[in-house]
Amino acid sequence: MTMSSTPSKSGQPSEVTTLLCDDKGLSEYTSGRWLWNEKKQLDCRRVLFSVTELAKAATKATGSNSCIDITKLPEGNFNKVFLMVMDDGKEIIAKLPNPNAGRPHLTTASEVATMDFVRNVLKVPAPRVYAWDSSSANPVGAEYILMERVAGVELDKVWDDMPGEKRFQVVQKLAKYDAAFATSGLSMYGSLYYADDVPDARPSQLIQHGQQSAQFAIGPTTNRAYFDNLRAEVDLDLGPWSTFDEYIRSRTEREHKCISRFNQFPRQQGLFSGPGQYKPTAAAKSRVLTMFSQAAPLLTPKDPSLVKPTLWHPDLHTENIFVDPDNPTNIVSIIDWQAVNIAPLFLQARHPSLIEFEGPITKGFEPINLPDDFESLSPEKQLEAKKLRSAQSLYKLYEVCLLQTCPEIFKALQVRESLPGQIFGLAGSIFSDGEPVLLGMLIRMHDEWVKTRGSSPLGITLDDRENQKEDMRLWSQGVELLADFLAKVGAYQGWDGWVNHNNYEVMRLRLQHCIESFLDQHATTEEKRRLWRTVLPFKDDDPEL
Repeated sequence: MTMSSTPSKSGQPSEVTTLLCDDKGLSEYTSGRWLWNEKKQLDCRRVLFSVTELAKAATKATGSNSCIDITKLPEGNFNKVFLMVMDDGKEIIAKLPNPNAGRPHLTTASEVATMDFVRNVLKVPAPRVYAWDSSSANPVGAEYILMERVAGVELDKVWDDMPGEKRFQVVQKLAKYDAAFATSGLSMYGSLYYADDVPDARPSQLIQHGQQSAQFAIGPTTNRAYFDNLRAEVDLDLGPWSTFDEYIRSRTEREHKCISRFNQFPRQQGLFSGPGQYKPTAAAKSRVLTMFSQAAPLLTPKDPSLVKPTLWHPDLHTENIFVDPDNPTNIVSIIDWQAVNIAPLFLQARHPSLIEFEGPITKGFEPINLPDDFESLSPEKQLEAKKLRSAQSLYKLYEVCLLQTCPEIFKALQVRESLPGQIFGLAGSIFSDGEPVLLGMLIRMHDEWVKTRGSSPLGITLDDRENQKEDMRLWSQGVELLADFLAKVGAYQGWDGWVNHNNYEVMRLRLQHCIESFLDQHATTEEKRRLWRTVLPFKDDDPEL
């Protein structure tokens, strides 16, 4: 579907300046390289399209006569983004999703409707969309969104220079927006769309505001947990779902199906399956998921407000928030609404990314003091202590704002961090990893139920306990091995081999050196060396898997 809110001037066809652009160059990912799986990574970030036709669409959307310039903006992981300048000085942002962004049509259609909904219904500042098309069967040859160039500057450019009081004012506004998300009165779990994009929608899927006919509806989820890491290759129930039980069942079935379909597990947190190491198995993963399903009814929060369907922006960091440079406490727009979806409140609620920090999180709401030995610390340590106190205070002030504006979000944060909340969270990613951790949590829950209720739905045996302890020991050992390896390479947890162009050769040689050093240290025989080489993840995937 294509929508345009601004016709061309005088209703006449727009002229398009011939742009001196290389269509192929703009279609490719050019911001870095990968040390393994490079072809696969580049393929899922390639968007073939016609620059000329995109310029025509932009010219029509703005009512200008011609597009005179197009600039490729810094690339993220999931989209191509361009700044397009018209002959009359108007500027417009063109966003084209990569194949790895999500399912065709659904991802774009939901993103556009979500921005419209939060902007015009919830009054949360989001970009205005001029035109869009969620089908690649158009003259451009790709899905696209044409939206306003957001005014202001990224909060990232001014955040470090803002005094604590000004930062708190920004956090207050984010808490207000989160309260709007949590009180929007949505009826189902899934993702937002325009009603026209949800054919045969049931009345319960339609979102009614005021006296107008329903403009929005709830349809299939765009949550990347139903798409990423091979899940897109499996036939899954995408919703929408009417009840919390249906939603949780779909997550569990999703993991079961993926475990059954594939014989290796993506995005593991450790170096597993090597000689003497933890060996993930489909049987262990499936069993712990079955146990989770048995426990889920007792784990579910009793307060219905904690499981209600809630829209939530999961990535409120300083580069996604635009502010007035002359008054940076004034938020003018929030970007990056792709794959934003509707899920239970306690699984959605989180502190905004911009106030997360490394260090201990204080309990309660008592004033946060500097350390007792502050005066004896070096100037550098004193500065670190002040920064930590400032970060801890801002983190807690967000919670104070929630208590004042929307206490149920504060309760949801507490549930999310509780043992039942952690169990629900981890159960949604067992296809990838974490089954010894989840089993350990379920054993703790079983013991608590036996103590407080006298019974448990889980048939935990002595063998379960002993096997879990040993698996947990080996699993933790594998996690530590990977962390140490990545530290020596100079990479980060979750690294997929991406490097910038300038560092490619240096990092390639360093990776090879670290692999050989690892094998020298951990493989005492040629057979062990061979086995380790087959399981180390720093190589191209086997196409047969």
